[in-house]
Amino acid sequence: MTQGGVVTHRWILAGAVLGVVWGMVLPAVLRCGPVARHVARMEAAGVNPAAMYYTELERLPVRPAWIDRRIVRWP
Repeated sequence: MTQGGVVTHRWILAGAVLGVVWGMVLPAVLRCGPVARHVARMEAAGVNPAAMYYTELERLPVRPAWIDRRIVRWP
């Protein structure tokens, strides 16, 4: 088998593994005890867990303050 064929097979294998994990393993984890209870509690409270990642953060500054101190701006 050529080098390009080996690389192609590795990408196909990686995609298949990712598909199995995404399509079978993660949904099975959602149905297991502690995770299922947590999801049910979030849904009962009307919380969208997917939105929590973004909305629970404080607004970050556009630029860090140290950059503003070092930047020389034209008048």
